[in-house]
Amino acid sequence: MRPLFLLLITLTNVAFAQVQTLTREEQSNKLKLQERQLLLAERSTSLQSTKEELEAIKELYDEGFISLQKYKQTRNRYEQARLNFEQAEIQLEQIKLDLLKNATHITVRQARKYKTADNKTMVEIVLENASATRNALLVDDALSEDELRTLLKVENIYVSLRNGPIVGEPYEVRIASLDVGASHSLHFRLLSDVESVYVQLNYLDIEDSISLLLQKGSDQELPSINSAQFAQEGALEQTVSFALTLQRLSDEERNFSLSVVGLPRRIDYAFYNGNAKVNQVKFDQNTSRVQLRLQLRLPEKIDARFIEETRAFYALITQPSQYARINSLRTRFEDEPVPEEEIAELESQYVKLELTPKGLGELEIQTANRYQEIGIGEESRVRIEVVNRGTAAVQNIKIVLDLPYEWQESVDPLLVKLLEPGERASVNITAHSPEVVAIGDYELGIKARGQVGTDDIESTEKNITISVVSGGSITGNALLIILLVIMVVGIGISSVRLSRR
Repeated sequence: MRPLFLLLITLTNVAFAQVQTLTREEQSNKLKLQERQLLLAERSTSLQSTKEELEAIKELYDEGFISLQKYKQTRNRYEQARLNFEQAEIQLEQIKLDLLKNATHITVRQARKYKTADNKTMVEIVLENASATRNALLVDDALSEDELRTLLKVENIYVSLRNGPIVGEPYEVRIASLDVGASHSLHFRLLSDVESVYVQLNYLDIEDSISLLLQKGSDQELPSINSAQFAQEGALEQTVSFALTLQRLSDEERNFSLSVVGLPRRIDYAFYNGNAKVNQVKFDQNTSRVQLRLQLRLPEKIDARFIEETRAFYALITQPSQYARINSLRTRFEDEPVPEEEIAELESQYVKLELTPKGLGELEIQTANRYQEIGIGEESRVRIEVVNRGTAAVQNIKIVLDLPYEWQESVDPLLVKLLEPGERASVNITAHSPEVVAIGDYELGIKARGQVGTDDIESTEKNITISVVSGGSITGNALLIILLVIMVVGIGISSVRLSRR
């Protein structure tokens, strides 16, 4: 036991010599290591003692002085001592590995979000091998600096970005090796525009997930501008809205101006932030993203050449100093399209949008006679005109009649294939009354239905009154009028004769 006691004294002295320079955690790790070393030394001594005892017992057993049972008991004690010694060796190596594992650490030194020249959102992650060499010295204070660096060098580090699912492309990056104190920069493209990510690290048998709020890059001069609704249609006298997303990844406080170039002059526009109408936006350390709404108001009347034609135009975010160049472009091109090359020369960021004004089809029915008299069993003939009062051509126009019960109709022509804005077409309508019909007034309703593109339109109903009278009443009235005229003439002649007498 004397060697074991001397070893214990030596280790204790070393511990007291280092206690002033070690942290509490390092002291705890050092004591755990010494505990395992003492246990190994104790079991080594016990193994040596049982081995010597077994050798002595074996000689006595071979000479026949002790029994087989005594020999087996001694051998079993030796085997148990050997197993205990091997277990102590394993435990000592395990705590050494744990100390090295605790000493090995990969840290994220920087996580920065930025925009590339082609408007991609990227993230830069800088990893550093911040392993603690002091903890490695606890394992063996005789290690040289090169041996320490080799021992704490980390190989096969796998890195991915998550925010729930993986949000970085490439999905996973492998770092072959990272020396102590060395750093490595990785660049990921963000598949989803998020403000924070989890950096997933896998190395050795360690799985680490680090939650990070992404810093804003400082190399972006102008904000980016995008719209998911880049192409829309709008009818005249209506409002069309484009949702815009502006983003600037910088902590610098700056104001930027908004503008639109390329629209026909009669189309008014305005930018809205919520319910507020704005023409400038501000970015600072607390604001990196702004959601806007671009509203276009289409007038009631517009040049026919713009109807059904897709017009490309541009929403810009720029410096206020660019307004002069923007106004010059508007003056130069007026209602004509502005080439994208001209926009690209401005010091601005822009998004290309498309608007297709849709004309309105408006049908009207005109007729000179809204009252007719017919006899029983006769027919009524009505001539109408269908007029397109709208701003879009109307196709496949049909006349729809609302007739009294059992009346029949005929329409000529049955279909007007196309009616341009301002044009009119004549239609002849014949309404046949039944053979048996009551005398009185009947209403004939007339509508025109057509199509503008895939939309159905309908005119306001025009009503015509058809009065059915008895078949002989017209002749009787005519005879009555003739008799009345003869009577008036006769009275006149008699009056003249009397006056002469």
